[in-house]
Amino acid sequence: MAIRLKPLEQMTIGQRIALTVVIVLVILFAMAVAGFISGRWDEAPAQAITDINLYGDVPLDTTLLRLDRRALDEAYHAQLLKLWGVWLADGARHPGNFQNGLGNARRAYGLALQAIIKREHEVRP
Repeated sequence: MAIRLKPLEQMTIGQRIALTVVIVLVILFAMAVAGFISGRWDEAPAQAITDINLYGDVPLDTTLLRLDRRALDEAYHAQLLKLWGVWLADGARHPGNFQNGLGNARRAYGLALQAIIKREHEVRP
């Protein structure tokens, strides 16, 4: 069964837009299928940042690093309170949202803690 299309010059603007949308959707769907089949569908989250430079050119200071570590702990705790509060207010119906938020918070905490530890080693070689 072959579909015959009018030449572009004979199509109305609405038909051209509809054809463009269909072509774009087919391309996007093909890319999604290719990503899923190749196994790369699940790889995107694994490509997260593993080494960040939080401090840039901020001068080294052991007292402030101690406060940075404390602030990181407090910020993480505050984020957990927020996550638990939202999940409980939702009636504990959607644990997936809580799990995603917890995963994000733990990943960010780990990255920030690594940056602080690296900075501490720069202060005390």
